[in-house]
Amino acid sequence: MRAITRLLAGCLVLAATPLAAQAPGEDSAVRVPACDRACLIGLLQAHMKALEARDPSKLPLAANVRVAENNVFIPVGEGLWDTVTGVDAVGLETADPSTGNAAWFGSVKENGVPAILAVRIHVTDGKIDEIESVVHRKTSLPAPFGDVSKMVHDPEFNQVLPPEQRRSRERMHAIADSYFDTVEVNDGQVFAPFSDDCGRLENGISTTAPPPGGGGGNAAAIASGCRAQFELGLYRINKRIRRDFFIIDEERGVAVGRGFFDHANEWDRYLLTNGREMKTALKWPNSITLLEAFRIKDAEIQRIEAVFTYVPYFMQNPFWGPAVAPSHQPDPAACDTACVAANTNAVMQAYPVRGQWQQLPWADKVAYAENSVGIRVNEGIWQGITAIDAKPLVVADAQTGKGVWIGRIEEHGQPSWAAITVTSAGRQIGGIDALIRRKEYGTPYVEPVTAPTFAVVPQGKRTSRAAMISGAEAFQTAMTAKDGKAPAGLADSCRWVVNGQDVAACGSAFGSAPLAAISQIRDKELLAADESRGLIAYRMFEDLPASAGSGYPLTYQVVVLLRFVDGKIERVEAFTSELPYGMKPHD
Repeated sequence: MRAITRLLAGCLVLAATPLAAQAPGEDSAVRVPACDRACLIGLLQAHMKALEARDPSKLPLAANVRVAENNVFIPVGEGLWDTVTGVDAVGLETADPSTGNAAWFGSVKENGVPAILAVRIHVTDGKIDEIESVVHRKTSLPAPFGDVSKMVHDPEFNQVLPPEQRRSRERMHAIADSYFDTVEVNDGQVFAPFSDDCGRLENGISTTAPPPGGGGGNAAAIASGCRAQFELGLYRINKRIRRDFFIIDEERGVAVGRGFFDHANEWDRYLLTNGREMKTALKWPNSITLLEAFRIKDAEIQRIEAVFTYVPYFMQNPFWGPAVAPSHQPDPAACDTACVAANTNAVMQAYPVRGQWQQLPWADKVAYAENSVGIRVNEGIWQGITAIDAKPLVVADAQTGKGVWIGRIEEHGQPSWAAITVTSAGRQIGGIDALIRRKEYGTPYVEPVTAPTFAVVPQGKRTSRAAMISGAEAFQTAMTAKDGKAPAGLADSCRWVVNGQDVAACGSAFGSAPLAAISQIRDKELLAADESRGLIAYRMFEDLPASAGSGYPLTYQVVVLLRFVDGKIERVEAFTSELPYGMKPHD
């Protein structure tokens, strides 16, 4: 506590020089930082020590502190704070008193497994009021992941430049931003000034210099150096770079930004400027979120260090403001079940036909989301789907105004599972919520051939809507009861299928490790019910904090379908999409 007290005392010592004249939106013409660079770095180091101790109470946190991990706001102490088992003793540290931000780049261990980490903290009145982390875990997705035991942060980031090698704050911002201008829709045109020895470290591995012996499996195997790679157009897949900068250190020539690289993957192959054909690493739309530091010397970008990880396409930074989706109430009198089904099928028929979306009967305000991220219609899978299931499963319900389409889609020929919910607004289309499950996220998963099918239930064995709702709620409650007891109402023959893979008999799944890993099921919504086929569909979110000592925190968005016959559940069909931990629906 004495160390923290001394640190806070230092943070409250005012710097001698005002920052800038009053500008529109500022409340004073004199702004003096209350926490200088040493103060910010001290708080940053305190943050890393508290993280290693898994104890946020060791930090001077503001009452309204906001914590985000991979662009999702989570409660203090959750996420990596609950799984970290080690923190690098040395990381890249940088700070900017004029903005109150500091950043750290390095690696951690999470449940004993290495992960790459970048952190931003923001300080107001000597207290941390924002913590923003990008955590990159090693998964089956194609992203660099270095040997953390050999990761070295270039010492030049910490060296003070002689005055003649520095540039003004405004010029540094322009130079660093020109890097993103260059990598956006990278077609060979280079806007950024690079030094001849420019090097880039991404997730702990050099992507501008091949390792001894060649190879490396990244851009360095094709071309060495920053400029040469961009002149080839290696990064043409970057449709859009959304970003801002929060640190500019003129003395050391360091600028740090954050943002997203949107990989639309509207095509799955492209040509470099030398005529060589390249294939995209993934065939489907995705984004990477990142923190990235630039060392600028003599008006040239000399060193780059970045930490990034995959997130759903067009993911938003929560510190930039909330995303708001319009909502619509069901109107069975205006749109009966057949109408809801027709709207659902019309949407699906439009996906593989470019431009067909314009012919759909849209409401005045429309909500659209893919894997819980709100985006514009005609982006995302609208540009990548090449085929849809000829025999899908469709469950439509006038009482909810929703239709659920389940089946196989193809993105540039690659099959995936899709569970897509279409909301009707009267007779128009008011919303679409698309859950897409791709093979790259691993098991449980079986490549789809066609949708599951369910025959009409004989009249005498049907289950009422109310009874299906009651049975489904009891089933979901039992999933997190932690007592190992299966709910009543399961047929002896009931099977649980996840992403096309038969994982267990329904009764034996309760008390199993997969269900024990779920801390809560939340944001449940009844999507549609069909008494004639005994089907009821829900959307829900499952949080898996990985606090038992293995894995990493994540959340699943789930569309689950239960089949009832004679009052009992005889089939569970679930479709899951992995999301950053704690992610909420786009409602």
